[in-house]
Amino acid sequence: MKTINLAIIGAGGYGDYCLGLLERFVDPESYRLVAAIDPFYEKIPRYTQLTAQEVPMYRTPEEFFAASSADLVLIASPIHLHKEQCLLALRHGAHVLCEKPLAPILQDALDIRAAVSASGRKLGVGFQMSFCDPIQNLKRDIQAGLLGAPKSLRTYVSWQRYDSYYNSPWRGHIRDAQGHWVLDSILTNATAHYLHNTCFVLGDRFDTAAMPKSLAVELYNGKGIETFDTAFVSGKFASGCDFFLALTHSGDRNVDPILQYTFEHAVVTASGNDDSAEIIATFDDGSTKNYGAALGEYHVAQKLRTMIAVAADPSVEVPCTPDTVLPHLTMCNAIFDQADVYPLPADRMEHVSTPEPGVFMRGLADDAWTCFQTGKLPSECGFDWAHRPTNIRLEGYHAFSGERFRKKEEIHI
Repeated sequence: MKTINLAIIGAGGYGDYCLGLLERFVDPESYRLVAAIDPFYEKIPRYTQLTAQEVPMYRTPEEFFAASSADLVLIASPIHLHKEQCLLALRHGAHVLCEKPLAPILQDALDIRAAVSASGRKLGVGFQMSFCDPIQNLKRDIQAGLLGAPKSLRTYVSWQRYDSYYNSPWRGHIRDAQGHWVLDSILTNATAHYLHNTCFVLGDRFDTAAMPKSLAVELYNGKGIETFDTAFVSGKFASGCDFFLALTHSGDRNVDPILQYTFEHAVVTASGNDDSAEIIATFDDGSTKNYGAALGEYHVAQKLRTMIAVAADPSVEVPCTPDTVLPHLTMCNAIFDQADVYPLPADRMEHVSTPEPGVFMRGLADDAWTCFQTGKLPSECGFDWAHRPTNIRLEGYHAFSGERFRKKEEIHI
């Protein structure tokens, strides 16, 4: 296979994690790292290593493209920079792998989609579950009707997040310090993969995702952040298949993701967040099919291997494109535009000091589990802390408004 030239924008943080994936899980003969681009590259974890390897470093993408070029650009920079950096890379003839989210708002994602179409290049979005073989093979079986009609897709996650997690200029924020939209939340960040995957596996083609027909949410804030750390999401697709997600960072115990996808002739389950999280279909006759694990680091690195292959041979298909992520981004933008956020009850919040300081709601992990098992929102379960859900209008929703946040900011000023 052709060796391609790869540049990375944002070489600290998640970019550093991606560099580690490249080192451990990608054929070193398949790529040549021609640039590490970061405004503070002297501070990135691999500065000494990359210097020894004589990898050129640049402070800005503009500086890099003025001096060199790349077949593939990996964008792992802050969210609000994604749009301009995607457009710049495409203008300079590069294929792009942009980490999720592609953009914080729909308008930017649509601009990127148009630029991809005009450029003749390909852009992949880093929802890694969409790139991995177990999920793709499951999707093919769904499309072929081997599991029967989809009936219900449910997900449960109780990932505890401590105070330090939100010690960030963007986590849990509506905007960053410079006023750029960020819209960070549990739905757009930590558990974004699971909401996206709910739509992805029901897409009618390799690279599409299904758009829900209806959506209702209950959002809660136990951390005192600007957005929300707990979300219950209930919806239905045009096919009649319903979906439900119970997601929290404020649960009183840590539970890795649990998926239960019910079909006419099979139930697909997965549990965990590593190579033990095997996706298994159990059929009506008692037989099973093990699709393998989709969440270990080898599978995370598949997005890198795929996009390197695309840069070497553009006929290779990209499973997760700007079009593919539109259902997830549409839901998230509409939720921010339309849904109210309620505080979790103060009398049930417990402050802990070990393993580090944090605050969690007593009994929330069990309550969320009840919601997951029944497919009912907290208010439908009758919990005394629950508030009325918001029915989200998706039909005709094509642009993020942000009006409610502008009004709040004006009142604050």
